[in-house]
Amino acid sequence: MRRILLLAAAFALAAAPARCEPWSRVFAAESDTVVFFGADGSLLRAPFSLASRETLWRAAGAEHVVRARVSPDGRRVAWLTRVHDADTTRLWTDGSPRPRVRYFALQPRRYDRLAYQPDVPTIEDPDIRGGRFVRPTPLMRRLCSNTLEWTPDSRAVVFGYDDGIAAAPADGGPAFVVSGAFAVGLRRLEPAPIYLVDALVLRERQTFVDEGGLGGLGRGSGAAPTMEGLPDPRLFEGGGARLVRERRAEPGAYLLYPLPHRWRVFTTSGLGPARRWTASPGTVWWAEGRAIRAVRAHDPDATIEAQTAGPVVWIGYDDARRAVTWAAERELRRRAEDEGGVPESVVLRTSAPIRAVLEARSPRLRGVVAGDSLLLWDPATDAVRPLATGGLEPSAVFAGPAGEVLVAATAGRGRPLSLARADFARGRLAPLATPSVKDGRFTATPRGERLILFDPGARAPATVQVYDVASGTWSAVENPGVTGWEPLEAR
Repeated sequence: MRRILLLAAAFALAAAPARCEPWSRVFAAESDTVVFFGADGSLLRAPFSLASRETLWRAAGAEHVVRARVSPDGRRVAWLTRVHDADTTRLWTDGSPRPRVRYFALQPRRYDRLAYQPDVPTIEDPDIRGGRFVRPTPLMRRLCSNTLEWTPDSRAVVFGYDDGIAAAPADGGPAFVVSGAFAVGLRRLEPAPIYLVDALVLRERQTFVDEGGLGGLGRGSGAAPTMEGLPDPRLFEGGGARLVRERRAEPGAYLLYPLPHRWRVFTTSGLGPARRWTASPGTVWWAEGRAIRAVRAHDPDATIEAQTAGPVVWIGYDDARRAVTWAAERELRRRAEDEGGVPESVVLRTSAPIRAVLEARSPRLRGVVAGDSLLLWDPATDAVRPLATGGLEPSAVFAGPAGEVLVAATAGRGRPLSLARADFARGRLAPLATPSVKDGRFTATPRGERLILFDPGARAPATVQVYDVASGTWSAVENPGVTGWEPLEAR
């Protein structure tokens, strides 16, 4: 009987879930300051360990944080709050006890365009530099567009509202209109002082409608344009027709240039939200078909910078060399930004077409995926270390604090995401025992000393799995009630 009880106790112990560690204990050494999004809709500034905290904004009733953006210098935070779609949006900046601006957000549905956006910070936020635990569901999407950016000098916040785009000084003073474009999306093409606006363009259409008896045309037959695009006035003789003017919204994209006394809007010449792009402080490049095109901070007219052998799968900027680099077909190529710089050259040739180039937080690590290999490329020296993938499909690379390289990968479609370590001695990826997390995603802590594995959902997970890069161990960690974070660091 005693033996049976001991066996039952041992079985219960083995079946019990692993004990969760407190967030503050596991991340005790992570002192980098971040802005946390609270599950209750609030906003906190704290070290990543949450050893202390400062409440930037506390949720009241149903009002909650919709979006937040850290300034380019890493010192300030701006955020939007709202109760529901019909409520006014409030724009806040840290250090101000009251909203800087209140306005009604643009609702694209009023112009017959479906563009629903999540009304909380999620993994769909543009330009995430920290982490998000929430994946939006259809029920979490709302009618309002949530556009929020900073000016390059971190002095003002730029936002879209229901009648255009405006900017508000961060430290006080009235907001001012910078454009009449209706912004569904707004993104600064960092580090260039240029904004890409995903816009609604209102166009007036003038239509001739036959009221009966003219040439056998029926009511609502459409327009009868002249060379100038207007109906022929002779059609109105006899009083059987009328001119109908209607305004329709069409999708469009613009480049918005901030200037000292006024902001200018230009056509994008092909650059849109779906294009692959990169930028320097003075130039923005993008891939279009088999061409690399560019606009400059002093000239919005697009130029063709290079022709490619095939579709571009990645494009990036090399600060040290002041050059643009891109991957197409079996080559990684580079070209200097300035005409007097290094001419176009081949950085790397692969035996199989390049499927992806994975960027790590470290500027000295990129992962080039081609065939059954992962080529770890150092853009500073152009050194390449090849690794056999062993059937794994890499999706992200992470640089550890002591030179370790970790790779997130899958072993096939439908298989859970797992972690592998770069084994340079054997020239391959070495799979690591990884907790099975459905629809798992990895994100790194600010210092890169740990990786967090989680399952994003409509709510932040109660626990996350944390991998310590130095010790190679996993811990189950209790989520203290955060849905994500952004680091307070210069971009």
